[in-house]
Amino acid sequence: MKKILFTVSMACICLFTSNLKAQVTIGNNNTPDVNAILDLQSNTNKGLLLPRVALTATNNPSPTSAHTAGMTVYNTATTSVNNGYDVSPGFYYNDGTKWVQLPLGYTKWFYMPSVSFDTSTTGTGRSKDLYGLYYAQFHAPTVKSTGAPTSVPYIAAATDMYYYITSYDNTVFANVSINASGVMTYDVIGSATACSFINIAFVLK
Repeated sequence: MKKILFTVSMACICLFTSNLKAQVTIGNNNTPDVNAILDLQSNTNKGLLLPRVALTATNNPSPTSAHTAGMTVYNTATTSVNNGYDVSPGFYYNDGTKWVQLPLGYTKWFYMPSVSFDTSTTGTGRSKDLYGLYYAQFHAPTVKSTGAPTSVPYIAAATDMYYYITSYDNTVFANVSINASGVMTYDVIGSATACSFINIAFVLK
């Protein structure tokens, strides 16, 4: 009977110890925060150093074996040949389907590069691939600074951005819309003048 009671007591102790170790503090012997499974604490000049890896493309899980939602790394590589899936040095997390660069305080939107619209004749159902034009201009710049890569190091994929038209000349354009991949459709209802305009903005998701 004593042996049975001793066994049960040891099982309870092991279970209690297991529950205590479900939360861990690293850095000192303080109790971890109640909401944290891992609590890193430092009273000195130490920080958290994330894994440093060389990603190849945002749509390629390499060097990990698969896309895993929540995976976070510091990317050390720069690529410029992946058709909008390029990477540049910085923090990336994985959303389960691709790597996403963490925004670190930089502006997430920019205006569409210069693009021309033919308004010499009126017509309906016309289209303009805004993303394709953006990619073509950014992927093959006319001039670059000394030591700069041949193309802009990071070019977002079409579905990694939102597209907005903030204003346009409604005497020239009508029925304007943009799909999720950056293709704009519109009607031309009048000829443009020197004062005609259309303002297009891209926003990183």
